[in-house]
Amino acid sequence: MIRRIRLAALTACLLFAGLAQAQDSGFAAAHARGELRVGVPYLAPPPAAGAKIRTPHGLDAQMADKLGQRVGLPVRLLQVPAGQAAAALAAGQVDVVLADAADDQPQTVAVQATGYGGRPKALIRSDTSWRKPADVRGRTVCMAEAAAEARGLAESWGAVVRTYRVPSDALVAVREGSCDIGLVDDTVWEPLVRFPEWKKFSSTLAADGVRRQRVWLLPASDTAGRALLAEEMRAWDRAGAWKAMAAKWARDVAFDVYLDQEVADCHG
Repeated sequence: MIRRIRLAALTACLLFAGLAQAQDSGFAAAHARGELRVGVPYLAPPPAAGAKIRTPHGLDAQMADKLGQRVGLPVRLLQVPAGQAAAALAAGQVDVVLADAADDQPQTVAVQATGYGGRPKALIRSDTSWRKPADVRGRTVCMAEAAAEARGLAESWGAVVRTYRVPSDALVAVREGSCDIGLVDDTVWEPLVRFPEWKKFSSTLAADGVRRQRVWLLPASDTAGRALLAEEMRAWDRAGAWKAMAAKWARDVAFDVYLDQEVADCHG
């Protein structure tokens, strides 16, 4: 009987110690529920039943997964625009939010820079003469629905804008000629055009638009979480994580396009 009591007491101590350690390491609510909830500016609508899953716009999903690995929790993405971040964080709906900028956040929200940023860059057939934004007035420019910055930029050029659920759908339209120009982030442009099948689309326009810096938003009260994020961002930078994530995105999207164009029984 005494042995059982001691065993129960030891188990309780270990559980308490584990909880305390999780709290000390930040994101205590996430550890308590067993899931890290990450807000992102946009989530594409789910694919139709039976359709293949396609790579989303940008690196947000990869960033969230990498943070989840660091804290040892599975990740759930939720759509949370930056303007709703403070309310979502205060309500405990999300543990952290990815945003393009930290403008107008209240003091209850802490901001951690990621060190990653980008701006739209064009993919154009090399046999065209379009090299300046003014050259594409009236041309069709295609991008993912999530690429709000790219859409605004293309509209400022006087282009005809078409948006698609995911990046690969927009790029298929470019390859098939129904769109004149595709827009992706400049960080993923170079690894994408390295693929042989994309070399003939490796022309681009003169740089335009504002470079947007990705930031993490989290409750200012979560000092441990803030410290963890600051440490992680330094570690990611030292390890070349941004280059690796951009290369993976380009590889995945190139494969998505290949499936849509070349593999008849994999359409979706």
